[in-house]
Amino acid sequence: MSFLHITPYCTACISMRRAAELEALPIDNSEKLAIYRQLLDAVNLYITPDTEVVELATVSFRRLKALVKQSTPYEQLIEQNLSKAVARAKSIEDLIAGKPIDERLSLALRAASLATGYRAFNTPDKILEEPPSTVDLTALGTSLQVGRDDTRRVVRLLHDLQRNGGTIYYLFGSVFELPYDAILLRILVNDLGLSVAGITRSDRYEDYVVTEDLESIGIADTLSEVIDLGSDDVTVTIDSNEHLYEQLNNASLVVVKGELQATYFHNNPVEAPMLFLFAVPCPVIARAFNLPPRSFNIVLQEKPRQG
Repeated sequence: MSFLHITPYCTACISMRRAAELEALPIDNSEKLAIYRQLLDAVNLYITPDTEVVELATVSFRRLKALVKQSTPYEQLIEQNLSKAVARAKSIEDLIAGKPIDERLSLALRAASLATGYRAFNTPDKILEEPPSTVDLTALGTSLQVGRDDTRRVVRLLHDLQRNGGTIYYLFGSVFELPYDAILLRILVNDLGLSVAGITRSDRYEDYVVTEDLESIGIADTLSEVIDLGSDDVTVTIDSNEHLYEQLNNASLVVVKGELQATYFHNNPVEAPMLFLFAVPCPVIARAFNLPPRSFNIVLQEKPRQG
């Protein structure tokens, strides 16, 4: 795996996401154009060769919120579409209920990875048109491509943690992934007896999980601790959350959801084992992780990447 530098493709992808959000707002087209120009100016001023993708994503989203002076369209999209993700995740949980523990773990990991392929807007990072269903879970490995699947190693590690104890830190991504995360979390906590701390935000970056979402999905009480970043940051970063980043070094396992968080921890690995559950939406991430484009992945990194 190679270091992921920000590329023109990354900048274009993030700009397209901001354009889609702006287009959905109920404001005049001429005002939208003026706002978008200001947004592009801000993005161009911020970019340097050392800029992390997550930093550009966070800064551009904050700038959009400041320019439009109103809420982004995500709350309405979540209200309209989250129930479908909840229902489909429930069908998957019902499907795997009663199976042997290792099989349930395997299928829950696959569902959590699959869920990262859905996005509310038709942007380049969208692979699935709708939140995944039992049909999609069955299709994973045939019509839906698996890139890397470290499930067996993950299951062995989880059983080691079951015997030896420790804490898992779970970095939540999109709220549309949360019902699928809940399947995995219930197995980890209720069946394996593991301690899991969830990391959320106080304000939304795009459709990413905020603390109150855990209550609405019914997963808050499953977690041993909820750690709120106190901002709309995409993820835990060394610059913004140094103390928490240091905590992750001592974790038994860090679960990283989605390609944006994966890019940051790929570039800035902690000392603890990391489990990446993510889809590969673009050639940039495909090259960095040496994975096929448009694939779904369960990647366990037990030692920090060298070089």
